[in-house]
Amino acid sequence: MKKFEDKGELLSDFCSYRIVECPKCSKPVDFFDLKVTCLHCGYHKQFKPMDSWYNLTPITVEIEDFLKVPCCGETLWAMNLEHLDFLQKYVEAELRERTPNINKSLVSRLPQWIKSNKNRLEILKGIAVLRKKLIQNNYTPAPRNL
Repeated sequence: MKKFEDKGELLSDFCSYRIVECPKCSKPVDFFDLKVTCLHCGYHKQFKPMDSWYNLTPITVEIEDFLKVPCCGETLWAMNLEHLDFLQKYVEAELRERTPNINKSLVSRLPQWIKSNKNRLEILKGIAVLRKKLIQNNYTPAPRNL
């Protein structure tokens, strides 16, 4: 039996980067450190910081999240691979344990359609589609100076 334990992860714990669609070639690229650099077509854009808790900027170019797919009449999306892994572990778990009093955790904020066991197979298929989409588009994580 697969088990998932809510450790109180917040959505902000997964915000170090986002996988977005390159505005020029539509391939998946990482958006981090306020920049997009496409390894496929050479597109590069640096954004200026803005005072906000999630450190994003007003964007003058159209940037779309890459990891999104229609699912259960909704949109299944993830910011990056770590977020996608988290969602997969949660959805495939037959036993989901929550730590009491963690009302701000990502698990507590998931929409009901993701929490519902009746949607488990369709959501897991959606996650597989997102992983396949990355592979088909030759996604390579951008190097980071950590």
